[in-house]
Amino acid sequence: MQTISIRGRVYNYSHCVGRNAVSGAGFHYPNALARGDGDIVYVVNQPDELQPVPHITKVSVGGDWHEEEHICDFGKRGDGDGNFVWPSAIALDSQGRVFVADEWLNRVSIFDGDGSFLDKWGAAGAGRGQLNGPTGLAFDSEDNVYVTEINSHRVQKFTADGEYVTGWGGEGTDHGRFTQPWGVAVDSDDNVYVADWHNDRVEKFSGSGVFLSTIGHSGDDRGQIRRPSDVAVDKDGDVYVADWWNHKIEVYDPDGAHVTTFIGDAERLSKWAETVVESNPDAVKARLRVKSLEPEWRFTRPTGVDVGDDGRIMVVESQRMRIQIYQKEANWVEPQFNL
Repeated sequence: MQTISIRGRVYNYSHCVGRNAVSGAGFHYPNALARGDGDIVYVVNQPDELQPVPHITKVSVGGDWHEEEHICDFGKRGDGDGNFVWPSAIALDSQGRVFVADEWLNRVSIFDGDGSFLDKWGAAGAGRGQLNGPTGLAFDSEDNVYVTEINSHRVQKFTADGEYVTGWGGEGTDHGRFTQPWGVAVDSDDNVYVADWHNDRVEKFSGSGVFLSTIGHSGDDRGQIRRPSDVAVDKDGDVYVADWWNHKIEVYDPDGAHVTTFIGDAERLSKWAETVVESNPDAVKARLRVKSLEPEWRFTRPTGVDVGDDGRIMVVESQRMRIQIYQKEANWVEPQFNL
């Protein structure tokens, strides 16, 4: 990726982190991520027959190529305290506590920043204050947490201790209704954005559930989305949507106008992936034989997107088991070549 300069914004590709974790440090079908302090990132790993243990991975992604460091993993399979069956979403509150939603167990588990279990809340059901397939978590400025539910097609707002505050939604295509909502985000004004998966859109609401606007519409071209899996909002109000079906990230301005599209730019392997490849001569030769490595660079089924106040945009890919990192430049100055 060359520098993208468009509509007063500048984006640069930074680096990627991760690889398959079956044989060591890395990720395994990562589904969601959340930013901690500095370079710290928490990643949700989902199970399969090769790695049947769902867990959270804490990593430092570093500031450049090959600076990533695995810190720890926590959680295991089961329904006991601190365990998971199908972890689906993750978010941090203002105290740095880690909240993880489990779509199968219909609960939210709480850990400290080092992965020690603290508490849990949630009861299965479709009633008010119950959880029915939670798929997204996001905190507002007062540490209230919004939870999207894929089975009840709604959003509910809770205190950090799990006390019900309000909720809205229900299955449908009208504004304020959803069909299998997935990711959720909150902006600096405490407005709520919901990735409305099967309606191919993002809907924006006030914190009390008043409908404000729709972002994106169904399609396969740039600026259009199909099956959005997650949404994030930066400090400038720009909106980033993970377009799962079309393997891309769409960027919109605060009014919903399309800004640009990211398609994935991992031309260089991460440190973990490069170590594995270089230790296997057959893998090195196989990569030399292929006509083009470009398909490897591009996104494949992005499931999560997160953007911090530092302008770092992180995209997690479940199928390629990695995070690709971009930088929105705050003080970019073009060189004066005619001097």
